[in-house]
Amino acid sequence: MSSQNHRLHYIPGVWLAKETLKNLKKLLKPHPEIKDEPLSESSFPCKIGSKITAEEYNNFLQRKESSGYKYEHKTNGDVYVIDMSDPEHGAIVEVLRDYFNIANGGVIRNKPMRVSGDEFHYNPTVMGQFIASDVIVKPNRNHVQQPIVPYPGPPPGDKNGNPHARIICEVANTQSIDNLRNKCQNWLNQVYVRYVLGIKFHEKRTTRDLQGRFYRSMTAMLFQQGVPGYLTWDFGTHQLGHPTDNAHLSGCNAPNIPAFQIIIPVNAVFWDPPTIPAAAGYVPIVPPTVTLGNFTIDLFQIQQVVLNQQEN
Repeated sequence: MSSQNHRLHYIPGVWLAKETLKNLKKLLKPHPEIKDEPLSESSFPCKIGSKITAEEYNNFLQRKESSGYKYEHKTNGDVYVIDMSDPEHGAIVEVLRDYFNIANGGVIRNKPMRVSGDEFHYNPTVMGQFIASDVIVKPNRNHVQQPIVPYPGPPPGDKNGNPHARIICEVANTQSIDNLRNKCQNWLNQVYVRYVLGIKFHEKRTTRDLQGRFYRSMTAMLFQQGVPGYLTWDFGTHQLGHPTDNAHLSGCNAPNIPAFQIIIPVNAVFWDPPTIPAAAGYVPIVPPTVTLGNFTIDLFQIQQVVLNQQEN
């Protein structure tokens, strides 16, 4: 989700681009179903169009005239707004990119890995449809075989034929955890995606901590290609679904607690086997300039960023 320099209209708890609804009406044709009142966080998921083809939807996304929101295009042509940008979301995306960029060792140009977001890939389960994630990590084109022909020629790439993302991160605020889980699992239908990390911060509690910040539950999910199920962490200040009391602390109360660290091997970024499926014993080769063996994401740091950014 990106933002643009639209004139902004303030709604309690929500910043909304004033031109968004106008652009949606203009771009989502021929059968828009869009209300004139502004969107609020309680509106999601909000249906904004119907009978929209994949081509029309892709064109709408590429124009980016209504950025700052997450959209979902159903197979029946319905289009929904499922989430929106806010300070918490933006701050978490920034922290995740920082964690992944550590392995680049401070290199500015020609980094071994490209860490970015909001870039279009092809939906692995819907032919021709674009999707974008909050954070992507992929190899520099100098370290990976290039597609012989534009996608879907092997190996798969993004919509411009660049190397496909190997690690995907999705961050959800108003988006439901079930929707987030489904989106993370959908990415794994593309075999070049090796890990998918989903982070969901739930609604603020009505009580505050000693620093005056609202208590909040948060969930992280890590999916790995070829591994059934997924790992999950309940890392907010209090456990999800439990009262705000000392009997239900999450335990994520300090940095560097192993139980609240997410470990992803760096070599997953350079997964590029000569054959699919990969031959037995294949191990991705990391460029010699990369000396870090694993990405380590500390969920306590993620928690604190959310608490400090949320509206008080």
